[in-house]
Amino acid sequence: MKKSKFKSSFQKFLSEEVEGLSNEQKIKYMKKWIKDYQNSNESDGKPLMVEEVQAILSIDSSKKIGVLVRTTIDDIIKRGLLTPNKIVMLQDERYCKETFDINFPMLKKVDWKISLFNQRKINGYDRYWAEPVTIQNEKFLICKEWYERNKPKFIMWVKNLA
Repeated sequence: MKKSKFKSSFQKFLSEEVEGLSNEQKIKYMKKWIKDYQNSNESDGKPLMVEEVQAILSIDSSKKIGVLVRTTIDDIIKRGLLTPNKIVMLQDERYCKETFDINFPMLKKVDWKISLFNQRKINGYDRYWAEPVTIQNEKFLICKEWYERNKPKFIMWVKNLA
């Protein structure tokens, strides 16, 4: 890809309206994504490729984070992109904090001995969406505690699944 095409893609990203983010904040997030990518276990030390940045930019960042997570996770599940290892990792609070900067595990395995109403709650507050999803013949609740600050990390994680 030529530099001019990359530049126009980046300018398109900057021109898109992201609720609560200025252009300076968008650039800051982009630099952080690149740094996180280069430092991640999934990275083999290669610098972030222009095509990979473009893939990140192609995600509809205008969607609110909750809608983006819900629709993207549904698509990931339908495509079978979650390995058993990834499913275990997404149930780990520390992994989810480091990966997405969320305060709860992204996935919570449904225990049929306890009502779904009670399983959704942590410290008396609903932290998971009401409708469980089926992943590899098991039911899971998905964390609903997503904020705009989590969007860049979520987008990077989705990109790294492919």
